[in-house]
Amino acid sequence: MKKNIVWLASYPKSGNTWCRVFLANYLSKSDEPVNINHLNIGAIFSSRQIIEDNTGFDISELTADECDELRSFAFEKWAENYDENAFVKTHDAFVTLPSGENMFPVRKTKAAVYFIRNPLDVAVSFANHLGTDPEKAAEKMCENKFCLAASKKKYNQQIRQRLLSWSGHVQSWTTQNNFPVLVVRYENILENSEREFQSILQFLNIPYNSENFIKALKYSNFENMKKAEQETGFKEKSPACKTFFKVGKSGYYKNILSENLIQKIINEHFACMKKYHYLSNSGELII
Repeated sequence: MKKNIVWLASYPKSGNTWCRVFLANYLSKSDEPVNINHLNIGAIFSSRQIIEDNTGFDISELTADECDELRSFAFEKWAENYDENAFVKTHDAFVTLPSGENMFPVRKTKAAVYFIRNPLDVAVSFANHLGTDPEKAAEKMCENKFCLAASKKKYNQQIRQRLLSWSGHVQSWTTQNNFPVLVVRYENILENSEREFQSILQFLNIPYNSENFIKALKYSNFENMKKAEQETGFKEKSPACKTFFKVGKSGYYKNILSENLIQKIINEHFACMKKYHYLSNSGELII
């Protein structure tokens, strides 16, 4: 079985969409920016339509756990439509099913790119996404059983996504050994997007073309993505928030979070923050 699935994985608001916009533009080889509402860059792992189309089931009467049992088979079959690099966006943590089997189709997986962002900034951006305050967003980031799209409505376009806590999500992807994972820090993309996107192309063995690369960098610039959303809207934006591309900066949490909330997040996620250089060896904030 050919391994061609590439996971673009992250906790929400960590750079996943930024990379997808870059890749869509790079692979399109167009002289015009790709419409952000028509990225045509693979699929999302929580897609109801892909599960139904590739299993023949109407999942409206199934439980969330039963839907999870179908996902690996559905995406193995879906990936057969691609010769190489069948990109799949996911916010799911890398979890196993109650049966002990992987929820993800590992035998069809080529690799994963995992995007990580300072959880202090994630709390601010995730609060905007959820239409809530940073305190409630931070609470959800500490819940080991936190899920997205957990509504029991029958006809949701996305099925439940198990995120775990922020640290649990990070660890689930970065410590598994089923396939190679490239960890990319959001802050590093901000600092040097050229270097980071080149490293992603190299990791995935995607041929480099300087002309396409320069155009894709320009079209995926944060300000250009923000402008595009203002002009056309963005269908991936949560109904709870006003804008998807809001600030996109590093350290913005300093303007929003209280000292108590900052310390609470650090205490909860200390080990992961230290491992990925958001905290120094002595526990001081780096960003």
